Amino acid sequence: MNNPLLFNIAMGRTKPENIRHKDADCPFCHPEQLTDILAQDGSIIWLMNKYPVLERTWQTVIIEGDDCHSEYSRFSLDKAEHVLSFSLEKWQETMARPEFTSVLYFKNYGPMSGGSIRHPHSQIVGLYDYDYREDIKEYHLDGWIVDETDAYRITISDKPIIGFFEFNIQFDPHCRRRVLALRIQQILRYLLGDFSRYAASYNLFFYDLHTSHYYVKIVPRYLTSPLYVGYRISQVGNDERIHSMLDELRAAIKN
Repeated sequence: MNNPLLFNIAMGRTKPENIRHKDADCPFCHPEQLTDILAQDGSIIWLMNKYPVLERTWQTVIIEGDDCHSEYSRFSLDKAEHVLSFSLEKWQETMARPEFTSVLYFKNYGPMSGGSIRHPHSQIVGLYDYDYREDIKEYHLDGWIVDETDAYRITISDKPIIGFFEFNIQFDPHCRRRVLALRIQQILRYLLGDFSRYAASYNLFFYDLHTSHYYVKIVPRYLTSPLYVGYRISQVGNDERIHSMLDELRAAIKN
């Protein structure tokens, strides 16, 4: 069992925040002022996180473009493919570094996501002595099948990490990035549109479980269930809702 990561509260209080305070300045809108840049491809910038609040980690940020008010599902497909290809490459580069036990690649969007900056971005975090694979298993990333090809498998979790609804894509590491970007965009559009009138936030997580494929999990975010907070009991929707969602999502990705 992993020990908890240590969070630097004092540094956390200094982080900029403009999700709730919409008039606050956005540091990602001023690329000329950015420092510790690791790589850049056009408007996509990978840099060290200026506020590394997690101890025993190597924290970086990928700024996904220069439009502060955009979001991944609203990118053109060319842009979405470009961002995904760049980010997966940097995640793989970081995973290849021997000093890290495991490497996180994730994205926050919206006021309930746990993020502080609205500008489209994601994070790559190297963990020196924490292996997330001790707690995340393949069964967390499988479930009711939405669609399946040789390159990918889309499911709704029947054994979610937190619940109620979690969308998964199992994909070949060498699959066409354009296809993967399109499917992620279609799921996000469904989530932010037809899925629920309350859905305005999500998290997106990538996993390498040392198998022949990778995973991405998309989680709509609300107030966390007290059963999970107090007892780590995850929940799923009833059969009627699951089957209606399967039909809705299949229609959303029919393309």
